[in-house]
Amino acid sequence: MMVTMRSFRALSAAAIAIACVGAKPAESVQELGISIRDRFIQAAERCGLVAPFVPKVVVDPSHSIDVHYSADDRAVHLTDWQNLDEPSKGAITVWAAKGTLKLSPEGMYREMFNSFIVPHELGHYLQDVSGRWRALSRWDAELEANRIGVAFWIMQRGAEGRVAERITNISRFTDSLPNPTPAGRNAKDFFNENYDAFNRGEDGPLNPMTYSWYQAEMMKTALIEAKSHPFCQFVVINKPKQ
Repeated sequence: MMVTMRSFRALSAAAIAIACVGAKPAESVQELGISIRDRFIQAAERCGLVAPFVPKVVVDPSHSIDVHYSADDRAVHLTDWQNLDEPSKGAITVWAAKGTLKLSPEGMYREMFNSFIVPHELGHYLQDVSGRWRALSRWDAELEANRIGVAFWIMQRGAEGRVAERITNISRFTDSLPNPTPAGRNAKDFFNENYDAFNRGEDGPLNPMTYSWYQAEMMKTALIEAKSHPFCQFVVINKPKQ
């Protein structure tokens, strides 16, 4: 779907500390997103990107968990923990309890949805400007976006660059979930068949929890294969169309 590329949508989802691996406590969601966006664009430009535009960073007043890149307004959209409804905060509280970095629920939310996933969404921006988004299957687009995100974070210094620790923290919760792929089915085919309905918000076998499971597995795959997929490779592949 070209209009909105959603990576982690509304989970039917309380704490105050912002002990976030990928963020300074004083940073607002907007400031954090812009910082990551700027570093991503600078890294891509060093790889030869001539950006036709720089995507905006928009913090939506949504009460549910949502982070996505939209080709409509050319922006990465984020949501703030403070605006989330109680079910969403509850879901993240459970997720944080499983995490390995011992973050507060708010810290876990910022780490996942305001920090770690942002370069993934900027990967969809690259797919958009290159015109490849329409040609890729949903599985291939999401796996590539995860590869781009992982490749970007690996280049960062300090805690942000400890990608294995960050992915383990995120995936410890999804590791406790059953594999949603039906027996005898190919995961890629199953994901592709159900993606559009999920993206429209329809009930089905691909839902916030199962979608998160697939995304976490893609993150782990991207990390394992990271040496074969450096950041500049994806900038070259996604050269903006003329």
